[in-house]
Amino acid sequence: MLTLAKVADHIGGELVGDKEHLVCKVSSLDVAKNSEISFLSNIKFESELNTTQAGCVLVSRVFYAQSLSSVKLDNNFIICEDPYLAFALVGQLLDTTIKLAKGISKKINIEDSVQLGRAVSIACGCSIGEDVIIGDNVSIGANVVIGNGVKIGANSVIYPLVSIYPNTTIGENCILHSNCVIGSDGFGYANKQGEWIKIPQTGGVIIGNDVEVGANTCIDRGALKNTIIRDGVKIDNLCHIAHNVDVGENTAMAAFTGIAGSTTIGKNCTFSGRSSIIGHLNIADKTHLTAGTLVNKSNSEAGVFSSGTGAQENKQWRKNVARFKQLNELAKRIRSLEKQLQKK
Repeated sequence: MLTLAKVADHIGGELVGDKEHLVCKVSSLDVAKNSEISFLSNIKFESELNTTQAGCVLVSRVFYAQSLSSVKLDNNFIICEDPYLAFALVGQLLDTTIKLAKGISKKINIEDSVQLGRAVSIACGCSIGEDVIIGDNVSIGANVVIGNGVKIGANSVIYPLVSIYPNTTIGENCILHSNCVIGSDGFGYANKQGEWIKIPQTGGVIIGNDVEVGANTCIDRGALKNTIIRDGVKIDNLCHIAHNVDVGENTAMAAFTGIAGSTTIGKNCTFSGRSSIIGHLNIADKTHLTAGTLVNKSNSEAGVFSSGTGAQENKQWRKNVARFKQLNELAKRIRSLEKQLQKK
């Protein structure tokens, strides 16, 4: 439990209300209790302020000045510049997530050459290979497999059933969620008269600091050079990063995003769900892809990019597909008509 005074001080907000009021967790406006703190960042939920039981609500400075300064409500408020960001910071402050393990289980397989930092926690069923280096305060869940020569930076959290192949480096303060696979072989084959000949994948994976990788996501090791995930990158569940990809700092990608091999992604990009990028492209900093976008060429400037169409009734969709097949012929006819008009 923390007082609102301490919460406000932590996020640099201005408290309006009872500074000694205690809160223990974060919650949404519609279900929050008096011992919980919530936020309002979208004006369409403003009406919930009249019914919420939250002990405190985080609101923007502009909203408070325009809408709340003359309204008498029973709630406490903390005024801040960005309520959603403040909510994230408060959530971290009040986080009570139980650690994956306490100390090092006796039911693990660990090689003598492994170097362990201070206060490392390893749950049962883990297998840790030769010459692995694990930094201070790393927490490793049950049944994690870590290959030879892997390095894991301080304060990182590895959830159960993660597989980390050899020749992988993971930075500090990283989070790897269950069943993600780091360092699996890239999809590389040469064709010999219809037979696929496997190309050995001899590179590794380098993951920077403050990176989060979602459940069931796969990051392939490089074919000849390393696959690189730079500092601050956030990857959702069920994504695939192919061999030799380089993802720039603070880029975020939602579920089902797929990046084909040898593509370079810029800094501060955001990819919505089911985005797809073909191989050997360069994606500029601050590129945003809307849901379901297929990228088949490089871009040199930031922007918002989309492809595909929204859902339609099947009958209408079938008609549009038929018309789409006629576009090339229609374009030729239009050019012909333009030429005829120019002659007149």
